[in-house]
Amino acid sequence: MNEVHKETFEEFRRSFNYGKRTDLLFKFLGSRNLTDADAAEFFRGLLEKLGEALDTGDYTVVREHVFQWQVHAYAPAEGAPPPQFHYDSAPWAPPRKPLSQSRVVLISAGGLSVEGDDPLGPDGPTQEQAVPRIQEFLKMPPVLSAIPLDAAPGRLRIRHPGYDIRAALRDHNVVFPLDRLKELCAEGVIGELADEHYSFVGASSQLRLLNEAAPQWAERLKSKGVDAALLVAA
Repeated sequence: MNEVHKETFEEFRRSFNYGKRTDLLFKFLGSRNLTDADAAEFFRGLLEKLGEALDTGDYTVVREHVFQWQVHAYAPAEGAPPPQFHYDSAPWAPPRKPLSQSRVVLISAGGLSVEGDDPLGPDGPTQEQAVPRIQEFLKMPPVLSAIPLDAAPGRLRIRHPGYDIRAALRDHNVVFPLDRLKELCAEGVIGELADEHYSFVGASSQLRLLNEAAPQWAERLKSKGVDAALLVAA
């Protein structure tokens, strides 16, 4: 007779982090910075805030509760070893001209591409297929997808195994704020926008990104007369 496995609370909370209950919005529950007691307090507080919101109709308290626990889960623990990637200096260069006279490009790590131009080819994985394969993505070389300035929003596609894309599907400006840049350009804050903008999956090989991809991308942008790039994380 087979024994029924009784799931522990630790197994339950960790299952949200690329486990059987994978939910990228709540994957922080699997953080090593959280104890079982921490996670229990999160759920207790979540139910309390939900009950309050049902009475008041104000769900901002629920959002704030989740946000604060995300911060707590991802903040470096006291005495923790330094992060794997450490940069002694930032490769920023002083602007050569005022922003109002500059040609600007947008580069997002949000995993966007234009319909019919999948960076992984026509048989590339769907979002649902990509999430459990994040370890494969982390080893892949980052691939830059070109997105024309006049690309219709309805033609934009998003695939990224490392974050919850639902908000970005509702409004691509969450991770690809091209509409906001167009507004700034119309106001004269930005001189002009490049003819095409770019995105890649940030959950990719960081060493290849730093040592191989970034220098090539920089040369590509320089050849297109770009003066400044806005880098947007996912």
